[in-house]
Amino acid sequence: MALSIGRKGFIGAGLETSYGAPVAIADYIPFVSNSLKPMYEKIENTAAYGVRDKVFNSVSGKKWTEGDIEINADPKFAGYFLIGALGTDTPTNPAGSVYLHTITRNNSNVPASLTVVNDRVTDRQYIPGAAVKTLELSVSDGMATMKASMLGKAPITTTSGTLTTASGNLYSFKDAFFAFGSTVAAAGAATNLKPSDFSITIENNSVANFRHGDNNPDTISHGEFQVTAETQIFFENVTDRDAYYLNSKKAAAFKLTGVPIGNSLSDYLLYNMYQTRVDSFELETGLANFYAEKIKLICEYDNANSKTLDVALQNNKATY
Repeated sequence: MALSIGRKGFIGAGLETSYGAPVAIADYIPFVSNSLKPMYEKIENTAAYGVRDKVFNSVSGKKWTEGDIEINADPKFAGYFLIGALGTDTPTNPAGSVYLHTITRNNSNVPASLTVVNDRVTDRQYIPGAAVKTLELSVSDGMATMKASMLGKAPITTTSGTLTTASGNLYSFKDAFFAFGSTVAAAGAATNLKPSDFSITIENNSVANFRHGDNNPDTISHGEFQVTAETQIFFENVTDRDAYYLNSKKAAAFKLTGVPIGNSLSDYLLYNMYQTRVDSFELETGLANFYAEKIKLICEYDNANSKTLDVALQNNKATY
């Protein structure tokens, strides 16, 4: 039988209307890595049967799917995982074929789930009820990447779906902006601090809930919502050091700006952090290197704006 390399596989995704009810694939997404795998527990029978052997037999136990999908950050495909991680998308139409998606954290423990098709050439399965447990966006000196840690129901073999070649816009370190401000608007208008690397992580602390009557999870539920960020900036002033000492609070903005997409507008991906604190501050510098500060930010709930984080995503996609 012929062998196939990993890059011949593909994934597709569609946002479900109700949790766990499979939907048609809306887009096929080029991936950097894909570790989605089915998990099938076995329950061992270790009762005494008059022999020394410990395991007499077994029965099927819990079954689910877990793993990571990593993609190059793309203003079209990133929307599936951002909506999965946060829950609510409010699209508007600034002009022509340009759409602005304001993605906010809803307060439901029920995830905005996806149906994911995972094709490995030899087999093709769809995974219903796939929730985004953790979503990390990061960029250093190459492509900006997004990694979604998924948790879903057990896969089902399918023959449906046909890969279509997708061409999207990509972001690299040259497109990145990060700054602090008294508000997210002020942060977005401030001078770029020009980090040498940056990452921001949305954590839903999702769990699979199993109940009597089925080996599959009855639900995947989001737990506590947390947002953290890490960045490294050359040490040119004591502003961040003092913010760490004083536990002072600032809003922050991280933005990736891409290419023109019509009506004199460009695509972009903007994370608005409404209240942050510097949770750790270190100068990680060797003798031959320049002083650089490595800081960890904790995003806190801003009571005035009733949110910790929202994301603005501008592209040519009308709906997800």
